[in-house]
Amino acid sequence: MDPLTHGLLGLAIGNLRRPDAQRRAVLLGCVLAAELPDLDYLWPAADPVLHTLRAHRGLSHSLLLAPLVALAATGLAKLFVRDARWHVIFPWALAATALGHLLADAWTGWGTRLLLPFSSERVTLDWMMVLDPLFTAPLLIGALWGVRRRTLLRTPLLVGLATSCLYLLTRITLQHTIERTVRDHYPSAESIHVFPSWIGPVRFRYVAVARDHYAVGAARVGSPPEEQARHPRTAVTPASASARSNPTVREALAWARFPLVREEPRPAGGVHVDIADLRYHLNGEPTLRFHIDLDARGNVLAASLHRGGTARSLLERFHKQ
Repeated sequence: MDPLTHGLLGLAIGNLRRPDAQRRAVLLGCVLAAELPDLDYLWPAADPVLHTLRAHRGLSHSLLLAPLVALAATGLAKLFVRDARWHVIFPWALAATALGHLLADAWTGWGTRLLLPFSSERVTLDWMMVLDPLFTAPLLIGALWGVRRRTLLRTPLLVGLATSCLYLLTRITLQHTIERTVRDHYPSAESIHVFPSWIGPVRFRYVAVARDHYAVGAARVGSPPEEQARHPRTAVTPASASARSNPTVREALAWARFPLVREEPRPAGGVHVDIADLRYHLNGEPTLRFHIDLDARGNVLAASLHRGGTARSLLERFHKQ
């Protein structure tokens, strides 16, 4: 999720505790705990692709290090609130880390590596896009409504949290409904995967995995699925052994759950590798792509993430669906 949503979730989680003399310290500790994991944006990486896939949502987002994040947030809160008590702040900061950040990242399609360093697999629940204004808005309204005379009223924040949670539960329920509909439409498919769509709680994207192809399309509540494209599926990722041995290419391939890979020779030697994932598709064509240029020795010359166009052009394509 985005930093604003993480911070608001931390604030709301802190408000679950009954107010007392430690309230300011607990609220500050919870907000900090919900934000601190994303400081990994500042960590260096060899190239932009590795920064996006490995540095961000790495160890700082693991369950193993969650207590350390909460401890750091508790220490910072104590610096600003002198009478703060460690044993009061820490458990709430830990809850804000786990629920306000790690879980919130895991329920997006991008996922997060909760099990590092024991496993680098991304945990993803596919419930929501990374940015969802309809989830964030009740939290923000509750926080703004709750500000009164340099204090923060508890009830508006809890109402905002309850509303956002109800929205999330509604999305999950609708998603399961769509999944059953798509499964009935593709009875011979090996598996069905449904993902949230942009700006619209009743719209979803799907990938139906068949033996030799991916069928992708859009679906909405109350309507039959609309298949938009089919893409060939290969048993082995169609990237050469030399390209797959490169850490950047390997990381991008591990990220792609339904990969479309194109490899082309470069005029000056080496190869250009294009890696897309069909879970991020619009009108049947993938939007998110990693472009990686390798020299003849397999070293990275350039690496970047392409989102398929500007925000305006993507929205225009979305509304034409």
